Amino acid sequence: MDTEFLSLVTLRKEYYEVVAVNDVDLGIREGDIFGLVGPNGAGKTTLLRMLATALEPTAGRAVFRGKDIWDDPVSYRGVIGFMPDFFQLYDYLTTRETLLYFGLAHGLDRKTRTGRADEMLKVIGLEEKAHSLAKGLSRGMVQRLGLGRALIHRPKLLLLDEPASGLDPLARKQLFDVLREVNAQGTTIIISSHILGELSDVCNSVGIMHYGRFLAAGEMSEIVRKIMPKRRISLLLTTDPQAARTVLQSWPTASVEQVEGPRVRLLLEGTDAELARLNAALVAAGVGVALIEETRTGLEELYLAITERQGHAAAS
Repeated sequence: MDTEFLSLVTLRKEYYEVVAVNDVDLGIREGDIFGLVGPNGAGKTTLLRMLATALEPTAGRAVFRGKDIWDDPVSYRGVIGFMPDFFQLYDYLTTRETLLYFGLAHGLDRKTRTGRADEMLKVIGLEEKAHSLAKGLSRGMVQRLGLGRALIHRPKLLLLDEPASGLDPLARKQLFDVLREVNAQGTTIIISSHILGELSDVCNSVGIMHYGRFLAAGEMSEIVRKIMPKRRISLLLTTDPQAARTVLQSWPTASVEQVEGPRVRLLLEGTDAELARLNAALVAAGVGVALIEETRTGLEELYLAITERQGHAAAS
């Protein structure tokens, strides 16, 4: 993986007295699906629009593969795809004609754009709607067609601003399934959302924005370990839970949250090796452990923990 695929260096955007993006530094690795998360007004759209060269920064740089994107924005636009939060289609073009049109706009020759349009219809799952007018498509289909037009030229970097906004659960799943497939084929993706939970299952790295700054950024697992070191563990027992409770109460890195029948929920601070030691101690005490599960921390819970920590730091 190339850690210098995309680097933001003290990137800043001001609108008169308002600072929308406040001197952010960030590195995106090639092959990532990077989630840009935070509430409305955090600066996500402004940041994406700068990365798409639709807005020029007030200060700072965005460096793509070693070159500042503003040194040659035309060449850079040829290797990115951008799907803004609001976009329009041409109502009286069919789905296939829409893809052909944007292939032409990207300078693809007739043979290439024809092949790419047919390929993209399969990728976005709209083969059966190839000859349907854009104005008759459902909201979910419109979003997938918007994604198809952003991908028609096979970009190396795909920028998506709130692509799942307004979609029902099935349409959202279909959209994210397409994104996983596109990413597996080598496209790096930056995707923003103010609905934090919807990105938990698709992103391997995240940047949590608040008032134009990153509160945290990096691999989600690393951020969780730093911000929330205690892991939520659930044990399913085959023996009396009282014996397990006795072991757990004396274990220095564990605290019991709940005992409900054969299931014990606890907080554990430590690595997998610490969890293995605890399991060995339980077995040695005669406790039958049928299943050990860890409840994964979601983006929403993580965001709340980070903002709460920031609030405490500001107050002290």
